[in-house]
Amino acid sequence: MASQLNKIAGYWNQRSFGYSLDNQEELLNDQEKWIELINHYLKINKGMKVLDLGCGPGFFSVLLANFGCQVIGIDYSDKMLEEARKNAEKFEVNIEFQKMDVQDLAFQDEAFDLIITRNVTWNLEKPVQAYKEIWRVLKNKGHLLNADGNHYYHYQDQDYSKSGHSDHQHMEGIDVSIIDDIAKDLKLSYVLRPQYDIEILKEIGFQHIESQILSKEKTKEGKELIRQFLIHAIK
Repeated sequence: MASQLNKIAGYWNQRSFGYSLDNQEELLNDQEKWIELINHYLKINKGMKVLDLGCGPGFFSVLLANFGCQVIGIDYSDKMLEEARKNAEKFEVNIEFQKMDVQDLAFQDEAFDLIITRNVTWNLEKPVQAYKEIWRVLKNKGHLLNADGNHYYHYQDQDYSKSGHSDHQHMEGIDVSIIDDIAKDLKLSYVLRPQYDIEILKEIGFQHIESQILSKEKTKEGKELIRQFLIHAIK
């Protein structure tokens, strides 16, 4: 029987081409939004050592390499890594990509100035372990930026239900029920974030933690639903 990690990677292998098209469009049209957001929390410096955690097709990897950062992108999906390498070539930047489980990082302690990740932690089997690994490989005073969302919190709170996977344009006919079913067994489908993550990061030892709601909406009854958020933490 395939492990949960391999099942998740298998789904993202199928999603890799369409997801790469989404990322390419973002790199052409939406870079400034993300650059401004990152620079709000830390100054992007040339030579900064960056880990793009669960890099997918390489959006953050390409964006930060354009600023002269030394970027390593990791992912457990072989097809995503193939797309990431193509995108690095397309946008003419040098990036090192490696296949790696973000819950078990093969890097020495205190290796990175910045770890950045987007839409990754929600689909981890062991998110607390991943956060501990992030802490370990960050330099003292290093930064974590984690953009994520309450994508499957409707399994816990029906008010969070929404139709389809409308955040992505290029689904390419992929059977999304695969990831929907996987998410039923994942811890972060049943806790409200970012508050859950903030408490975990405090326990691990991060000294400065803050969050920003990137997308929210209200029910007819006035209940606020947190859709997407950003967590910034300093070791």
